[in-house]
Amino acid sequence: MLSAKLDTTSLADVEKPLARHLWHIHGEKYDLSSFVDRHPGGRMAILSARGRDCTALFESYHPWNDRHRKVLAAYGRTPPHPDPFYEELRAEVREAFPGGQADCRMRWRTIFGLSAMWCVMIFLFFHVQTLMACAIAGVIMGTVGTRLAHEGGHWQISKYEWVNRLALFLGYFPTGPSLIWYYRHVISHHAHTNQKEDVDVEYFWIMDMLPKWLKILALPSIMPGAVIELGPKGLFDLVVRQSVGPHHVDALLGGLPLEVALWITGHYYLGPPLLGYLAMYTTAGLIFLPCSQVAHAIIFPDYREHTSWAKMQIAESIDFASESHFWYHVAFGLTTQVEHHLFPGIGHHCYDRIRLLTRKVC
Repeated sequence: MLSAKLDTTSLADVEKPLARHLWHIHGEKYDLSSFVDRHPGGRMAILSARGRDCTALFESYHPWNDRHRKVLAAYGRTPPHPDPFYEELRAEVREAFPGGQADCRMRWRTIFGLSAMWCVMIFLFFHVQTLMACAIAGVIMGTVGTRLAHEGGHWQISKYEWVNRLALFLGYFPTGPSLIWYYRHVISHHAHTNQKEDVDVEYFWIMDMLPKWLKILALPSIMPGAVIELGPKGLFDLVVRQSVGPHHVDALLGGLPLEVALWITGHYYLGPPLLGYLAMYTTAGLIFLPCSQVAHAIIFPDYREHTSWAKMQIAESIDFASESHFWYHVAFGLTTQVEHHLFPGIGHHCYDRIRLLTRKVC
């Protein structure tokens, strides 16, 4: 769907079992095993795309040049020519950031500020442990923790894989094992944005099973429930089911066994009483859920209505309060979801500039 001609087979292919040892891009199968250790983005980024249709990930994470297409051609059929519309967007971004990815990394002052607030969050939640402290920790989790985990998970913070992985792990630590969110968002959401394979827009799946009158009564549970879905329930998905929705989980990738062990041990011995968790999950959900879901109000779009993947992202995603610094920080740097879907590997602080470029091209 990222080629100049819309690939109408990509969604149909998702219904078929895909070989887990291969990479499925533009309807073709590639064995990139020998390239994994040479992948500039690190092992985890490329290995987590294995065994699934990763066409959108392949295109959207490589906006700076066409090297990724040349590499892929060395392992099989040459990928189709890129979508001219998306190429025009990429050209504008390259001109705006001539230093490439180095110009788009998280700024040092932002790293220090987020790290300081993360320490406050951990102190309040694991040491003070009062209901008020846990509620405040949830506010920090919904803003600061989410941003650290999000930019780390999208490999935006540093050129070093371990730095991004650490930010993903630490930013998400109060809520749950970070890899559950990584598979839900970085993989599922950005490989199949807003489509039926996108687990990240289905936080309320259990609500769909309830009658209307019970849905109304259950409304107060939505905020903490969404974060619990990302946290404790994610343990079951990662360890027992070893899948997140239709997406399989590599049990050894990203240090999953170690992370699960650290999370369970840390929370069992150091965590607050259960009411503290409820307070934290509620306030974190009050921030995370509206700010993340408002930009994904249009779900399950018909891809056949769009002539390219990039045009579908612009038509079916939403920017909100994009000129407000206040909402930028409350919404963990993501008031520009259109631009984030188009270029997920670029730092949040660059999207305000890219937003103007998107409007220019449109």
